[in-house]
Amino acid sequence: MIQAPGREEAEVILLDGTRLPGGFAVEFQWLTAQLAMGGMIGTTANVGVLEAARITHVINLQEEFDDAVLLKDTGLVLRWLAVPDSLEPFPAEALGEALRFYREAIARSDHRVYVHCMAGKNRSPLFVYALLRAEGWTEQAAVEAIRRASPAALLRRGSLEAVEHLLPHLVEGRGTEAVSRCD
Repeated sequence: MIQAPGREEAEVILLDGTRLPGGFAVEFQWLTAQLAMGGMIGTTANVGVLEAARITHVINLQEEFDDAVLLKDTGLVLRWLAVPDSLEPFPAEALGEALRFYREAIARSDHRVYVHCMAGKNRSPLFVYALLRAEGWTEQAAVEAIRRASPAALLRRGSLEAVEHLLPHLVEGRGTEAVSRCD
């Protein structure tokens, strides 16, 4: 787990107007040499932590906060997918876009991707599961790696099944179709 050094910012304002206290540390875990997952960035101090970790690309799954302002004057490449925390409707298009972005990023061995949502417990573990599976990891190996990195990760059966249903279409590049969760 990586945490930001002391510099604090007063607050983070979410898109719905909710105010969160600043000064929190970005926390992330590495799954591979090129893939990390975790929670909200939220502050410029936390952007510095990501840069120090040599992260080059960010997949922001938060519907609640757009990282564009934070990353504007950095070299970090952002893909904001704005996925609802409920995962309803199941974000098939976003999953396909995340996979395309990730594959493009890791084509260079010096690129590193950070996948995050608000708390790093729901959306980011599910999307990381999909990325690992698309890279050839077995279901069991992907789940175990995510749980080892983040024991609090929520990997719901219905969501995992939806990913498994979509993966052949995404990997073969045939697009996506609407899928409902069945938790």
